[in-house]
Amino acid sequence: MDFLKRSLYRGLAGLAFAIAGASHACDFAEVRFVTDFNTARLDGCEQVAADKYRLHLRPENLPINPSPWYAFRMEAGEGLMADTTIEIVLVSHNGPARYTPKVSLDKKRWAPLPYSTNDNRMRFNVQLQPERAVYVAGQEIIDGTVYADWLASLPATGRVFELGASTEQRALLAYEHRVDQNAPWLVLIGRQHPPEVTGALAMLSFTNTLMFADTPEFVKFRDRFNILVVPNMNPDGVARGNWRHTSNGVDLNRDWRARKEPESKLLHDYLTALEKAGSEVVFALDFHSTHNNIYYTMPPEYEPENGEALQNPMLVRNWLNDLAAAVPWEVREKPGHNPSSGVFKQYVADNFAVHAVTYEVGDTTDRREIVQTADAAALSLVTRLLAL
Repeated sequence: MDFLKRSLYRGLAGLAFAIAGASHACDFAEVRFVTDFNTARLDGCEQVAADKYRLHLRPENLPINPSPWYAFRMEAGEGLMADTTIEIVLVSHNGPARYTPKVSLDKKRWAPLPYSTNDNRMRFNVQLQPERAVYVAGQEIIDGTVYADWLASLPATGRVFELGASTEQRALLAYEHRVDQNAPWLVLIGRQHPPEVTGALAMLSFTNTLMFADTPEFVKFRDRFNILVVPNMNPDGVARGNWRHTSNGVDLNRDWRARKEPESKLLHDYLTALEKAGSEVVFALDFHSTHNNIYYTMPPEYEPENGEALQNPMLVRNWLNDLAAAVPWEVREKPGHNPSSGVFKQYVADNFAVHAVTYEVGDTTDRREIVQTADAAALSLVTRLLAL
C-alpha cells in the first residue's frame, strides 16, 4: 500500500515546476525545497523523474562575476514514506558551477557531499528522512545573526556599534577597540561578496587571535593600536543569498571610487572622520574568497593619487615573507594597481597613503589550514606593525 501511495504522489507531481521566491518553497509530493532563512537561494525547481530534481540558480542581475550561490532546506513531503535518496542536479545559469555541496542538520555543523560536475551542472545525492529536515548549501552558512553574536563575544574593552544602515535598512555592524584617539588604526573588513565564506572564516580566526591571544606581541599591540572590524560589509547581499552584488545590483568592491552605495560611503565617512580628528589609518585587510589562496597587494613603489608617498613601502612584502616562513604551504602575492577599479585596497592607498591587502582564501581550502594561516598572519602582521 505504501508503495502504491508513494507512486501516486510521484505521478501527480509529474514534471511540476516551481519558482522559489515569495512562497519560500518549491513543493513536491515527496520533498519541499524551502528558502525561508537568511542566505537562502534557489531560483527554480523541477522534478524530472522519480526521486530526481533539477534546481536552478540565476544571478541577481547582469553583468556579474559568476559565483552561483545556493542554500536551501529539504523537508519531507506527504508522499515520502521511508528514507529516500534524492538526486539533485544544480543548474547554474550565467556561470559555471563553483561552490561544492555541503549538508547540515542544524546550519552549524557541515559535512561535504560527494558530487560530480559538468560545466554549469553539479550532481549530488541527499538522504532524506520523513521526520528530519536537512540543509544544503554551497558553503557553511554565516549570516547576520552569526556575525552579531560573534561581535558581541569580542572583548568588552571594545564596543559594538552601527556604522549605519544598508539600502534595505539592515545594520552595518562594527567593533571598535580604541586605546587612544591618536593611536594608529588597523582596519579589517569582510564579506563584500556574499558567497565568499572561506574569507569570512579567515577573518573570524584572524580577529579572534588578534583580540584574545595573550602573548606579549598581541598584548602590546592592543595597548598601542586602535582596531576597527566590519565583518559583513554587504548585509543585504548576504541575507538575500546574492551571488556577488548588493541589493542595488552593485559590486561593492568596485564602488570605492564612486562610493554610491550606502555601505561604502558609511565606512568612508567613518575613516575620514577618524583622520580629521587626528587619528591615522596605518593598514587595512579585506577578506575574500576565490579559487586559490592569494594576496592581492599594492606595489611597494606605488604613488598614491593624493600625492603622498606610500608609507612603509616594504611592509606588506616583509609581512608576507614572514608568513611564508611560518606556514608549510605557498604564500602567493600578486601586486597590482588600477586607480579606476574601485576596489578597497586601491581606495585605502589613494586616500590614506598606506598599504591594504585583499586577503583571498581558496573556496575549497582545508578549514584547518584557513585557521592556521590566519593565526600566523595575525602574529606576523602584529610583529611588523609594532616595529614601525
